[in-house]
Amino acid sequence: MTVSIKQLKAFVAVVEEKSFSVAAQRLNATQSGMSMLVQNLEISIGKKLINRIPGKMILTESGKSFYKYSLDILKLMEKALIDVRAEEKELTGTFNCGLMPTFTRSALPITLSQFLKEHPKVDIKITEAYSGVLEEMVRSNKLEFAIVPSVKNPTGLNVEFVSSDINLLVTSKKSEFKHLEPVNLSVIKNIKIILPGPDNSRRIAQNQYFATHNIDIDKMLEMDGMIGTLELVANSDWCAILPAALCDLDLSGDFRTLSPLTSPPLTTDYVIITSASKELSPVAEIFSKRIRKEIKNISEKLNKKVNYNLINNNS
Repeated sequence: MTVSIKQLKAFVAVVEEKSFSVAAQRLNATQSGMSMLVQNLEISIGKKLINRIPGKMILTESGKSFYKYSLDILKLMEKALIDVRAEEKELTGTFNCGLMPTFTRSALPITLSQFLKEHPKVDIKITEAYSGVLEEMVRSNKLEFAIVPSVKNPTGLNVEFVSSDINLLVTSKKSEFKHLEPVNLSVIKNIKIILPGPDNSRRIAQNQYFATHNIDIDKMLEMDGMIGTLELVANSDWCAILPAALCDLDLSGDFRTLSPLTSPPLTTDYVIITSASKELSPVAEIFSKRIRKEIKNISEKLNKKVNYNLINNNS
């Protein structure tokens, strides 16, 4: 029995993409070529791995088991290559990672500038996008890792918790709210709020929050761009609910008013996602630890500040 790495990669791509044509695009191959690789793989091991149904593909029990082993084999191969190259004394290399605007405004600048200062021979590409896009890019190995608030489909991904973050009502300095003083949205009237698009994970969480806690929204404006949302809030009577990690630069209250939500608070959990079939390169591993630490520090700092104000307001 002969099984090649190329066949394993093809099989894994087809399973994760649920499509021969999309898997072919992922590996820069033809659809017929992908089909032939998987077919020859099934012949080599003497087992049916995928049941092909018009418009649908279903893994057999053998396919499910073989997929897990394929991930282990591919990841072990990546680790072997990385370990062999790790003998260099100076950190070098190139990697791509993905971050949401939540982090590119606050955690990224200080982390990236310090990292590049210490490791000038490392080349980094940062892709800024929202969670759904980043998830697909990591699964197709276009990014080594991404940090997101949720994962729609964990197939082909390793998921690890990073930190929990509170959400804040953000308004202009001219609003009726006092900076860092808690607010209960259910008792506020005529709320004019900027919301992300309907497919955005923040929108889904906020819709559930409004419905569960009987919060009356007077007017809604859809806007995905977080930086644009911050600027509009600062210069109008519109408000927004945004993660504290995004608002670190506004902690002074000089440009916008931040109000922690109570009854109850609204929190977001962040996770780092990596490909289940690949090891992080040494440079990506080091940078991912740095950015995760900074995100956690920002979240903890704002949580402490908010909790301090909550205690003072209740005393």
